[in-house]
Amino acid sequence: MQQSLRILQMSGIEIEREVEDWLEENPILERTETPSEDFSSYEMPRQTVDIKRGVSLGDDDSSAWENLAQEETLNAYLHKQVSEHPLSPTEAAHVHILIDFLDDKGYLTDSITEIVENTPLEWMLDEEDMEIALENLQNFEPAGIATANLTQSLLHQLDRLPLSPARRCAAQIVMHHLDKLTQNTPKNVNRLSKLLPDFDNDTLREALELITNLNPYPSYGFASEEPTQYVHPDVFVVQTEAGWRVQVNEEAQPQIKINTELSEAFQDEEAIDPVWREKIAAAKQKMDMLQQRKNTLTRVAEYIVEKQQDFFQFGEIGIVPMLLKDCAKYLELAESTISRAVSNKYLACPQGLFALRYFFSQNAISSSEDGEEGISANAIKSIINELVEREDKRKPYSDCALHQMLQQQGINIARRTVAKYREQIGIPTVQQRRES
Repeated sequence: MQQSLRILQMSGIEIEREVEDWLEENPILERTETPSEDFSSYEMPRQTVDIKRGVSLGDDDSSAWENLAQEETLNAYLHKQVSEHPLSPTEAAHVHILIDFLDDKGYLTDSITEIVENTPLEWMLDEEDMEIALENLQNFEPAGIATANLTQSLLHQLDRLPLSPARRCAAQIVMHHLDKLTQNTPKNVNRLSKLLPDFDNDTLREALELITNLNPYPSYGFASEEPTQYVHPDVFVVQTEAGWRVQVNEEAQPQIKINTELSEAFQDEEAIDPVWREKIAAAKQKMDMLQQRKNTLTRVAEYIVEKQQDFFQFGEIGIVPMLLKDCAKYLELAESTISRAVSNKYLACPQGLFALRYFFSQNAISSSEDGEEGISANAIKSIINELVEREDKRKPYSDCALHQMLQQQGINIARRTVAKYREQIGIPTVQQRRES
């Protein structure tokens, strides 16, 4: 189970390296020719993309493929969430400070006292206020953020699950017996049944499954500060007579198969060597893992297409709020599985090349008083960009004016959020935009 989740998490480049190791270790596996897919009508350029520099995908400068959405880092993801929580300006500032103290895994390893002592005196930070800020930050997504270590992170993730005997059992395992776990589930159940006699074997198995589905650390599934330099799209979204359709990019999938001649030759032997029997079983397991990875990726992409029809038709202005947990519920998978599935995976469509995680956002902002409809942060940014493009450059809109215009469209966000979004999409201040 853990190995299958690890394979799901990998990017196209990482999975290709992994498969190379498999081929070296197991002669039962062999390369197969890459299937020929006809995407001629799609006008998809056959080249990789330099994400860091934002290189155009095609030779035609006017191509819509110039739009490239980057994977989001955990740090940026957390800073964006601050304005979406009911925090005062002072509380928000304190949370921003704590976010910048998180390590690469999303842990807060410094104590509050150390943080206060290592910040400028003029900030006048108070330990009690920073403790409150920590409590606020730990309510952010992903679950387990800003905890001190693995144990605390897992416990925080468990706290967000419905109360059940399995959850209580899982908490006991995490607190007292995590170091005793191995990859062998039956052995784990046998060992834990002696250590936790109050829980039956079925509950122990359910508890172990809960733990397996937790993220090993908060930043798991997010891009690093140095994004992948070159990528191929994992899936294409093409428009057909029946509507938008997902097509897996077979060129981005590992092309391997079981060597049937060698496998059958060993199967014909009456007394097959245990080593070869193990290699045949391992080869079949790896093929199953690759197929499961492909199936999960396809299902998630199809969910995105179903929910984001307006985006594929009209672009960023049509994107709607969409949460990982909703996708997980719809596909009947764990939220952590969806997080792994969208990590470092890319979707190509007429709008451009986008990270799958781009379509999922916690920034679901109500666009009506009853809250029945919502609009994503990316859609709001697109609207702000259009308003600025149409403005009179001699009398450009201030953030206050943009704020009022958004309110007239039923988008109720704070003025400081308008300023933040404007800065994030690279629009200068009103003074810098004014032309004489």
